[in-house]
Order: sequence, then structure tokens, then C-alpha cells
Amino acid sequence: MARGAGEPSAKRAKVDEDPLVRRKEEGVRLLEEASAKGKELVRKAEEEAERLKREAEDTLCRACADIEAANLDELLKKLPPELWEKIVDESVQQNDMIALAMTCRFFRDTTRDLGKKLETDLKAKHLLELRKSGKTSSHTLSWFQWVCDTFNTMPGFKWGSERVKGAMYEGILVTYAAFQGSVEILRWLMEEKGCELAGNTRWHAGMGGSIEVFEYLRGRGYEFDGDMACQGAAHGGRLEALQFLRGLDPPCPWDWGTCHWAAREGHLEILEWARDQDPPCPWFRGDCRDLALKSCHEHIVQWIDQREDESDAEFPEGEFLEYFYYDNNNDDDDDD
Repeated sequence: MARGAGEPSAKRAKVDEDPLVRRKEEGVRLLEEASAKGKELVRKAEEEAERLKREAEDTLCRACADIEAANLDELLKKLPPELWEKIVDESVQQNDMIALAMTCRFFRDTTRDLGKKLETDLKAKHLLELRKSGKTSSHTLSWFQWVCDTFNTMPGFKWGSERVKGAMYEGILVTYAAFQGSVEILRWLMEEKGCELAGNTRWHAGMGGSIEVFEYLRGRGYEFDGDMACQGAAHGGRLEALQFLRGLDPPCPWDWGTCHWAAREGHLEILEWARDQDPPCPWFRGDCRDLALKSCHEHIVQWIDQREDESDAEFPEGEFLEYFYYDNNNDDDDDD
């Protein structure tokens, strides 16, 4: 009886408990929802605060830039003209003059008043002079992108009178990148811009002397089947590049021009190595001596005088050694 009498009480307790449990569960659910909504509101508030902060910073930066631009000419004019002349002469090389002039009206007027030419000289001779002077660094990929975006860049490559005055040809940019030794820039020009190699790319690659550039060009099917690459390496004093080219299978061709450029430019280590090969690189002994003497490379003259070797190459029909006595050295194709 006792057990039976207790059963209704247990049932009543359970019945009474169920609403309480449900209320508890509902409270927990509502609390969780409120917490989630609270976190979402906090997140949105933080994002909005960050957005407002960025807008305020951008507004401040623009305001400062506007104020600076408005006062720039007056601030820059406080320096005397002779000081600006010193700054430009010592800090800005010719190939950066256009970029300087395009920065603002003051720099454009300053370069004009100083009589500076607004041109980019990418002739081989000028590039070598800049490299020897140590006063310039290579242009970056951003510079090449700026040139392509800013100027009238024409496809291909033209020689002499066929060229459009003032235009920059894609072939010139490719040869310049090869001279600088930048595979990154070559890849951008050729693979992204679709620029094609120029006939004198091998010459500039030789002068630049970058093995990585040679390997990249070969990987794209470019054949070093003429003597210009070796001549360019001799011209630029790049012995390692010359050795690489001659070590290819088959070797990159060379002729008497390799020795003549080495003699003219005073690169004794290249002349020695080329003549010590088996068979030696062809040369015209007397003309190499004359070129070295004319260029004031006495060490080359002495070395040639000490050589017992009297062999001379067979002079190719239609070619003239007078070519080496002038400063054209394939440069009439490289300026803009």
C-alpha cells in the first residue's frame, strides 16, 4: 500500500517539473540567442568604427597632400637655382630626367631652365658609361611598367629612318632588360606584354653578362647562333658570360670581332682567354693593337707586342675594320 500510495505523488512531481525544465531550457536558448546577437552587434560596431577610422585617416592624408601640393612650388623655390642645378647634376642621371620633369610643374620648369634634355638614352655606349661610373642603379619592373603605361610604346623594333621619332619600341625595352640582367622584367615584357625579342637582344645580353638571362632566353627557344652575343660579352667585359656562351653545345659562334672589342675596351682578361683557346678566337693582331693604342689601353698594346703569335684571321668580304674606330657600336637603334 505504501508503494502504491506514493506513485501518484511521483507523477505529480514529474508533471510539476516538466514546465520548469522547459522554462529553463527556453531561458538558456534565449540567453544564447541574446549573447550571439550581442556579439554580432559588437562585431558590426567594431567594423563600423574601423571603417570610420580609415575614412578619417584618408581624409586627413588627402587634406595634408592638398596642402603640401598647394605650397610645394613655394617651398621648392626657396632653394636657390644654383643649388637645384647641383642637385640635378649630381643626383639625377639622364635616363631619369623625364620622370623628374613629370613629377610636378616646378621640376618640369627646373629641368627646362637648366637646359636638360628630356630624353632617355639607351644606347649601348651610354649604358656602359653609366655602369662604369657607378652613378646609377638598374631600373625596376615598376619603371618598365610606368614607361609602357605612360608613353607611346610601339610593337617590334625599327632601325634608323624607319623609326617614329619620340616613340619607345618594345624591342628596345627587351634589350634594355637583357642588358640589366633582369629575368623578372624580361618575363613580364615577353610573357605578359607579349613583347618580341629584337635582333640585337643577344648583343645587349652579352654586354649585360647575366647567365640567368641567357638561360631564360634559351628556354624560350632563342638561339645564340650568331657572333653578336660573344662580341657583346667582349664589349662589356663579361668574361664569365663569354665562357658560358662558348661552353654551349654547340658553342656560340665568335669571330675576330670578339678580340677587337676586347682590345678596344681594354679588357685584357678577355683577350688573353680568347686567344688561349684551342683553336684561338680569330683576330687581326695589328688592328687590335691599333685599336688599343687609339683607346689609350697601353696594357693591351704591351701584351700584344709580347705575343709571338703572328696569325691573322681571314678578312670576311664586305666587312670593314674601320667600324671599330667609330662610336656607332650598334647604338643607332637604342635611344628614344
